[in-house]
Amino acid sequence: MSKDIAIGIDVGGTKIAFVAIDRSGEILQSHRLPTLVPDGADAVFAQVAKGTRWIIDAVDTPIAGIGIGTPGHLNPHTGLVYKATNMYWENINILEGIRKHLGDQFPMWLQKDGNAAAFGEKTFGAAKGETDFVLITIGTGLGGGAFVGGEIVEGAQYSGMEIGHMPLNPNGRICICGMNGCPEMYVSGVGLLAGARDYLPQYPHSQLNTLDDISTQSILDAFSQKDALAQHLLDEMTDWLCSVLIACMGILNPAVVLIGGGLGHVLFDFLSLDVKRKLRARTRREIHAEVPILESQVQDSAIGAASLVWHGLENTQRR
Repeated sequence: MSKDIAIGIDVGGTKIAFVAIDRSGEILQSHRLPTLVPDGADAVFAQVAKGTRWIIDAVDTPIAGIGIGTPGHLNPHTGLVYKATNMYWENINILEGIRKHLGDQFPMWLQKDGNAAAFGEKTFGAAKGETDFVLITIGTGLGGGAFVGGEIVEGAQYSGMEIGHMPLNPNGRICICGMNGCPEMYVSGVGLLAGARDYLPQYPHSQLNTLDDISTQSILDAFSQKDALAQHLLDEMTDWLCSVLIACMGILNPAVVLIGGGLGHVLFDFLSLDVKRKLRARTRREIHAEVPILESQVQDSAIGAASLVWHGLENTQRR
């Protein structure tokens, strides 16, 4: 049987997602395991190996390769993760760590999670056939990926499209990265919670003031009921998202902008309409009229990781 199966692994802060897909993107098997971040990097790598073996046994088909998406600032070619704040990793080689537990019988390709998601959209999703596009992922944090001229934007130090941590306002909220005014502190679940803490005293009649523990979901529920504080938080989110998109459009000139991520999908209709309205007021017509904002289509993060295999094999064959 031909090697037509790719395994994708998305390493997250709480769970690791595994899929096996064919060349059409059809999911043949999927699996989830807890990440075990508090137990250290080696425990995470052991979980990756455990889940991968489960997938291999479940599909019982020769594997073409393994694609891995993971958080943090990393070198996708050597596997060295310079820093992954939420994982508590610093100068850890993820490829070496996984091979220690899994062996080296399969070729592996690695990208940071935002780039892996962009590969997924280009291969199977809303950016299929596009050579120039930007993907914004909004979830607990804020990330993204971009293609220019048909190639992923990596950057000289592999920090391309680190849109969550561009300190745009030196007087803004302190970010987990240590800087002030990063977009992640406004356009993410973390940002919504930080904003709620900041503004609660100014909105004594908000229903959020009656809660012992405010969550992202409670903010979304309050927003659906036209709560003034929740509306302010979402308006602030689209202000910052608009600024991020203006920067991406001005520098990269994409043909299309995609919005994804858990929070991005939940709020897509509101975000896209409000951002388009603000883009009309803040940009030239050729920018806001000609760049569509679409919802990403690949909602399983591990599919993007698996698509790294097909891309990697195609590059190998062209050489």
